[in-house]
Amino acid sequence: MTMLKSIRQACAPLLDWFHQFPEILAAALKERQRQTVLIEQEAERIDRIRNPSKYRLK
Repeated sequence: MTMLKSIRQACAPLLDWFHQFPEILAAALKERQRQTVLIEQEAERIDRIRNPSKYRLK
């Protein structure tokens, strides 16, 4: 009985991690998408500074 109990105690954190994995993955993907948008905005800002004539009519 104690062997089963120790196996269960050893597996509990792993099972918790598997249970939380979809939430962790969704948060990571959302953060990556946010970072991508920020990088694109920064690239456009730098391009506007370097090439103002390209954006005069906009």
